[in-house]
Amino acid sequence: MKHLSLIATAISSIGGFLFGYDIGVISGVLAMPTFPTFFGMQGDPNHIAKMKGDVVSLLQAGCCVGALLINFIADPFGRKWSIVLSSLVFIVGSILQVVAQNLPTMMAGRFIGGMGVGGCSMLVPMYIAEIAPRKLRGRLGTLWQFLIVLGIMMSYWIDYACLRHIPTGDTQWRVPLGIQIAPGFILGVGMVFLPESLRWLALKGRAEDVKKNLLRLRDLPEDHPSITEELCEINVAAEFERESKSGKWTELFQRSNLHRLFIGIMLQIFQQWTGTNAINYYAPEIFRSAGLDSNEVEILATGVYGIVKVAFVFISFFMVDTKLGRRKTLMIGSAVMMIAFYILGGMILGIQRDNGGGGFAAARAKIDAKGYVAMVMIYVFAVGYEFSWGPIVWIVCSEIYPTRIRAMALSLTTAFNWAMNATIAKVTPIMMTNITYGTYFFFGSCAVVMGVFAFVFLPETRGRSLEEMDALFNSGMILTYKDTYKVDKEQIKRDEEAGIFKD
Repeated sequence: MKHLSLIATAISSIGGFLFGYDIGVISGVLAMPTFPTFFGMQGDPNHIAKMKGDVVSLLQAGCCVGALLINFIADPFGRKWSIVLSSLVFIVGSILQVVAQNLPTMMAGRFIGGMGVGGCSMLVPMYIAEIAPRKLRGRLGTLWQFLIVLGIMMSYWIDYACLRHIPTGDTQWRVPLGIQIAPGFILGVGMVFLPESLRWLALKGRAEDVKKNLLRLRDLPEDHPSITEELCEINVAAEFERESKSGKWTELFQRSNLHRLFIGIMLQIFQQWTGTNAINYYAPEIFRSAGLDSNEVEILATGVYGIVKVAFVFISFFMVDTKLGRRKTLMIGSAVMMIAFYILGGMILGIQRDNGGGGFAAARAKIDAKGYVAMVMIYVFAVGYEFSWGPIVWIVCSEIYPTRIRAMALSLTTAFNWAMNATIAKVTPIMMTNITYGTYFFFGSCAVVMGVFAFVFLPETRGRSLEEMDALFNSGMILTYKDTYKVDKEQIKRDEEAGIFKD
């Protein structure tokens, strides 16, 4: 079938959309008039902050569990059917959230839905990498990030539409939670009709199925040179993997691979401590602290934030492979985020002093100059994040590991990402209640730390082959600011023209 690779990539990538939608939808739901009262989120501000943190963070806790457990399904049953199972788990969790009549049911739905999202976040990038032509793999990290932020943006605008056009009541928040069932259903049903991962079939010794699916995916005749070459490559890699499978866990903790694992885990931890999901989950409250004075306007401003994220992750498609490379792009992004958060914190401090030192500026008649600057800084942060720490972390993590241990390493690093995500979801409302403007100075300082980390410890990976990556990490170089490697953009261009695509 012509374009089957693109169709399979598009359908499976709905998993990224689920990821983003579920992250973003809760921010508007928490701000809707009847949601807090329906679930008893009233009384002491610290108690309210704790309850909100619990509702948000249980999804991420489920994601962490799902990302780890799905390995026990993916290897024996395949990537395709594991994604179908993850989508079914997600749908069950979503239904529980929609019909919830009490807080325990809502929290159970969040956790179960999170298990489905976590499974997809682990499986889908692996599935795409194992079916896509090599020349299309370089931008997959950015595609994944694009679909995540597209899901976030859509959730914001659906929240806004429900608040505007549905009468005040429980239906306002049940509808946006229910809409997420639709993409989950499309993903589950669509995957049934897609081919299984080529690499998984090869690992199971199903050579005829590998050939049949490869011919379908590439839409080329059996005797085409590229088919012969790719088929040989897949089978040789699978044979090597089968021979070394028993030593996989031991190999993961060898010195050079432990070094790579440390870098991957730290990058995923830092991605969360940029503060991006603090804004994704609690954007309406953050805009309220800048002076916006109604739920409707807060959620509208949140929707604009979603548009900014989508626009700049799209631009990053054209920036991710520039001669700046991964390392410098992360450092530049850190500087932009630091400036945005420090200015944002300063503006919130000024607003609070203007209003008698209160925690939020909800009682303001209208927003003033400090509030507008604060809003702009939130959008500037989104720009800095979406061209750097958003997509680049996923790309680097897919580049630095040897093929034999890549799935296990990505499972571990993804689990750390979700664990930190849950921590952010839990502590952000408590921080905003107790240290208010200090929350933004904290995240700005985190940006400084992660920029220093990228400069000191992260080697440049752009354009390096797997063999060059092995040589780098086997050399024992820890302080990579001494690395003299430069991204040779012209050589990369010549390689691509010659059909050479480095993994």
